[in-house]
Amino acid sequence: GACDGYHPEYTEAFDIAGIRAAAALATAVGDEQEAKQWNALAGKLFDQYHRRFGERLAEEYGSYSVLWPCRVYPSRQSPAFEQFKNVEAQKPDGWRYFPLATAHQGLLAGNRAAGHKTIAGHLAHEQMQGWYAFDEGGQSGPGNWSKVRTNWNKDVAMPHGWAIAELWLLLRDSLVYEDQDQLVLLAGVDPRWFSDTRGMAVRDLPTHFGTLSFSYRPNGGQAQLNLEGRAAPPGGFVVALPKSPVRVEADGKGIVPAQDGRVTVPAGTKRVTIEMTSLAKKPVEERK
Repeated sequence: GACDGYHPEYTEAFDIAGIRAAAALATAVGDEQEAKQWNALAGKLFDQYHRRFGERLAEEYGSYSVLWPCRVYPSRQSPAFEQFKNVEAQKPDGWRYFPLATAHQGLLAGNRAAGHKTIAGHLAHEQMQGWYAFDEGGQSGPGNWSKVRTNWNKDVAMPHGWAIAELWLLLRDSLVYEDQDQLVLLAGVDPRWFSDTRGMAVRDLPTHFGTLSFSYRPNGGQAQLNLEGRAAPPGGFVVALPKSPVRVEADGKGIVPAQDGRVTVPAGTKRVTIEMTSLAKKPVEERK
C-alpha cells in the first residue's frame, strides 16, 4: 500500500489488474492451468478489495485508478459506474496527472463532459501553448525549465511523461476505447461535433481488436458512420451518441438504441445510418 504514504485503494487496484493480465497471458500461450490459478487469485483479491473499498471507490487515490487504468470493475452496471458517472470536467490544477486520471473515470462511466471539456481545459493551459508538454505541477525532482527560455519553476520536473501520457490517453479514449469485448466510439467527443457538417474521422488507430478506421458525417437530419479497418471486437461496436436517435440502421437492418443514446452494432458492420432531430446544417465555430 505504499504510494504517497499509504493508499491501498490505489496500489491494490494495480495488483488486481496485473494478476488478471497474467491470467490473460497464460491463456494466450495455452497454459490453462496457470490461467486458472491467476484468475482465482485475482478473484480473491477483488472480493477483498470490494469489501474494503466498494462503497467509497471515488475517494482518495481510488479516483485515479479504479476504472482507468485498472478496470477493477466493469464500466457499466457496477458500483464504479454509480460512483463515477457524475464526475465532471477536471481543471489542470495541482499535480497534472491526477485531474486527468479522475476525468478518465468519469469518461468510462459515461460522462461525455469528463472527456472533451477536460481536454479543452488542459489544451488551453499556457504550458500547452506551443509546448504540448506539461510539467509535474508541484515541487518534485530536478526540472529542466531553466534550460530553456522560460520563467517556469526550475524545481518542478519537466517535461513529465506521466502527465503528458494521461492527457493523450484521455484524448484517445474520448475517440475510442476498449470495454471488455467491445469498442466504444466517440464517448468523449463534444456533442456539437455530431452536427458539424465537416464530420469526424479516425484513421489506422491501433486497438486491442485490430486497427480501426471510421468516418462520421451528418447530412440534413441524418448521419452516416462508415466503419473501416480490421478491428473486429467480438461484442461489436458501441456508438456513443450525445442523445437517443430517432432511428438507426446497421447495413440496412434496424437497431434499437439504448435510452442513453448508445447504439450497439455487430462486428463486421460497414455502414450505420443515424436519424436525429437535432442534427444541424452548419459547421460549429472555432472547432478544435
